[in-house]
Amino acid sequence: MKRPQISITLGGMKCHLLIPNLFWPDPSFNIEALPHLETLLVRGQLARNSRLGLDEWLCRAFQVEAQQNWPVAPLSLKNDAPGYWLRADPVHLQLRRDRLGLLGADSLSISENEADELIDTLNRHFAPDGLLFVRELPDIWLLRLPGTPDVSTRPLLDVLGRDIDPFMPEGADAMRLKQIMNEIQMLLHEHPVNENRELPINSVWLWGGGTFPKVTASRFESISSDNPVARGLARKSGIPFMPVSENAESWLAALGEGEHLVILESLALPSRYGDENEWDSRLRSLEVNWFKPLHLAVQNGVELALFDNEAGMCLDAGKRDLWKFWKRNRPLLDYLK
Repeated sequence: MKRPQISITLGGMKCHLLIPNLFWPDPSFNIEALPHLETLLVRGQLARNSRLGLDEWLCRAFQVEAQQNWPVAPLSLKNDAPGYWLRADPVHLQLRRDRLGLLGADSLSISENEADELIDTLNRHFAPDGLLFVRELPDIWLLRLPGTPDVSTRPLLDVLGRDIDPFMPEGADAMRLKQIMNEIQMLLHEHPVNENRELPINSVWLWGGGTFPKVTASRFESISSDNPVARGLARKSGIPFMPVSENAESWLAALGEGEHLVILESLALPSRYGDENEWDSRLRSLEVNWFKPLHLAVQNGVELALFDNEAGMCLDAGKRDLWKFWKRNRPLLDYLK
């Protein structure tokens, strides 16, 4: 399978960009012109590739093998710890007519003190069962289970804005995970932390379980991302890890020779929640801060390849491609029709 990526080459520097949900799933949505992105798309070489989740893309890039799931949870830990780990991310469950949906921590503004109080309650309750809850960030919690359960789970991002029932854990030990989730809901229902919250933190979503995987050294010289799995892969392979820059100019200026990866995830949440206006607003920010300077960089000899893992779309463009002046720009969503 062709490696999913976005690449830019400048002298001895090659940069890889990954932008999930660059293409809105409904091609009937009207989007105003994005001249820099549209020029790169129409004049470059665009191809369809396999659709991959972000976690799978990252794991494949570092040759991490899938377990029952992609081992997102152990890779999300800031330090190695033995055992089987699950992500136990805090969420808000809400009844919507005849179905149960959830909102992720992005909607909850969880403070460190709130997270610590809730984690302490969970650990005191579940300690006799050998369970351990850990907070890496206020919105990223993990759970260590005794033993390795026979269970498969679904990523939290897949569940946002949807009925949770089709996404519940499956497998021989799935019932145990569902029981844990039910107990957590009862513990958090009337917890003092939630008394003054407009949206209570009333459950967790268990997903991405596994043990620490073997991580193969990557060709990347650095990774720029806000993603905890990318951070874990960088740490395990000894690659410098940096937060995402505000724009392409500052990102490129900070890089040396070699190959570099940046992951831009700002479009993922509005796409999952079906928020067209917010997605469009964030896309326009990418146009100004990333696609415009990258367009200029290609004109100056940079080689660019753009990949949206969710849509399975891959673009390769270089300076010679931009000479194809006869190719007229097309609306972004025409590429999905």
